[in-house]
Amino acid sequence: MIRWRRIIGLCAALLVLVVPAADAAGLGKATLGSCDPKAGEAVFQGRMSALRDTRMQLRFTLQVSDRRARWRAVAADGFGEWITVPAGYGKYTYDKTVEGLLPGSNYRAVVNFRWRTAKGKTVRSERATSPVCKVPDARPDLVLRTVADDSAGYVAEVVNRGRSAAGPFDVAFIVGGVPLGSARVAGLAPGESIDVFMPGAPCRDGEALEAVVDPRSEVDESSEENDSLTASC
Repeated sequence: MIRWRRIIGLCAALLVLVVPAADAAGLGKATLGSCDPKAGEAVFQGRMSALRDTRMQLRFTLQVSDRRARWRAVAADGFGEWITVPAGYGKYTYDKTVEGLLPGSNYRAVVNFRWRTAKGKTVRSERATSPVCKVPDARPDLVLRTVADDSAGYVAEVVNRGRSAAGPFDVAFIVGGVPLGSARVAGLAPGESIDVFMPGAPCRDGEALEAVVDPRSEVDESSEENDSLTASC
């Protein structure tokens, strides 16, 4: 849900010297007013200064990126529309508050600014990007670090790279494409690792050995893309 929180303006006659477009530089700025990952809320700000005989307008675009680190625009109420600054302001700040930010994502605002004459002609335009509001994913993330055979069976090392503890889960072993069985793990705290052992007959040299962590998806993880690892005997 998107909502605007407040508008802050400073009177031109008292606090700013309005200069012609040719003498002004960087009249628009995008900032991150606040970022609260726990509440899933961020406040983005667009700030601009006036030019003589023009009206100021600004437009916010909300962008998000995930693990692929690709920024893309997302639809949000109140974003993507031009906001016209009331007459008489020399400096103007407009806040956009974004709620319901998703864990594991990064958010920023791209703000377009323009200055238009009374006849609607744009005499200056700028574009600025705010700093990023990062919302970490608090879920556990089970990762297989190694898998190997030994004289008595097979061993897989599992680490929890997430931000919270993982409950009980299995680690399955597959040798030469044939399931060998699973070993049970009672749980794993964040940042900790464990060696999981599965007894079994020795595999042949060069035979594929695979381990799969949490094959039944009992643990709600931040990433399911690193739950298997294959090595050679």
